[in-house]
Amino acid sequence: MNERCNNDFRAVCATAALLALALLASSCEDPITLTAAPEPPPASAEAFVTTLAKAYQQADPELFRSLLANEHGANADYHFLLSEPTDLGETQWDYSEEARIHLRMFRPDQADPPLLSDLWLQSLQITLTPLEQFQERPEFYSADSGADGKLDAKRWRAVRARYFTYVLWDLAGTDYKVEGEASFVVIEDLTKTTGEAGKFLLLLWEDLGRRFALDSQISSESSSWSQIKALYR
Repeated sequence: MNERCNNDFRAVCATAALLALALLASSCEDPITLTAAPEPPPASAEAFVTTLAKAYQQADPELFRSLLANEHGANADYHFLLSEPTDLGETQWDYSEEARIHLRMFRPDQADPPLLSDLWLQSLQITLTPLEQFQERPEFYSADSGADGKLDAKRWRAVRARYFTYVLWDLAGTDYKVEGEASFVVIEDLTKTTGEAGKFLLLLWEDLGRRFALDSQISSESSSWSQIKALYR
């Protein structure tokens, strides 16, 4: 009886050793891949602009889309106001067009129709510097709980500030640089707690035009953020 128990014990030990070796070999062949932690939701209007810059730095279309207001039933509809009308007379773009433009800009391999190879992004530098503090803007609030197409002040708080914008697109072809100003209207969802996704959203992005110097390495064909975006339509 004791000999049979000893044999059984040796068999169990041998099996355990084989399993341990198999697990060790597997771990060597399939190293663990660590993924970056998701960007935490911004906790203020100022932090929101920092996150917007990170979406550009990281060329992340999903993060960019998550920052845009897109709740039509609450009159929270994002718009980008161009610095000057397009050849077709357009003065603004909505959420769908902005999302499409940035998908093409940040994920050119997914562009449909295909994007010109010269426009493929190699790297990007961006600095957004406040020119003033965010101030509440009551003109965005509705006088009749949203029936007039404006924001319900019981649900939203709207603030606005101007920023100096510096962006350098390092592309496969010609590089582009923008130095100008932009106005951001950020809305706060009063039904959400600080740190919750969607607490702060971009309602209005107005391109106020350029204030920059050309150099021989930078194309003069595009001089505003509006025109750069137009390349990716």
